Amino acid sequence: MNLDCILLAGGQSKRMGRDKAFLPFDNKTFLRNILETLDNVCQKIIIVVNKDFSLYENQIKDLSSNIILTKDINPYEGPLNGVISAKDYIKNDSVFIATCDTPIISTKIIKFLYENIEDYDTIIPNIDGKYQFLNTIYKKDSLEKAKQIYNSGIKSLKKWVDSLNKKIINKDILKKIDNNLLMYESINTPKDYKKFISNFKDS
Repeated sequence: MNLDCILLAGGQSKRMGRDKAFLPFDNKTFLRNILETLDNVCQKIIIVVNKDFSLYENQIKDLSSNIILTKDINPYEGPLNGVISAKDYIKNDSVFIATCDTPIISTKIIKFLYENIEDYDTIIPNIDGKYQFLNTIYKKDSLEKAKQIYNSGIKSLKKWVDSLNKKIINKDILKKIDNNLLMYESINTPKDYKKFISNFKDS
């Protein structure tokens, strides 16, 4: 696929109390699990962070994709800030925008989204009535609109997506591809994390 990726890893993780990117899962970190999956489908991965790059060096080694570390233009101003911080590195026509909240990423769903975005600016999963603005695909040209909106003083990711020509994909369609849909279950609190690890061990 002619697909790049922006991986947002610069949040404060206030509710979790520690950096979600480095939470342990399956003998690796969340970040490493995500990178290993994206390495199979993306030509370039831009990781947007707010810590020293040296903390990430052992997480990105041995991967075949072109991986770039960059920092938020304005630290801790939310995901839209992260998107525009990575914007100029994107060269392919499509970009998968991912989050460190979900360590299990489905390459089958990514391929489905890539093949079905058509001429839309983005393809947005609707999971139980909630639109998933992350872990989905956008066209490169839509990133320029993100920059315009951000520079106008609007920091909301939703406001950017609302301005786009979007295709909505319902949960029932995605469940036929990946029944668990785990990449749309964010892990934001210690309770979420404990439940996730428990369910993973039981599966």
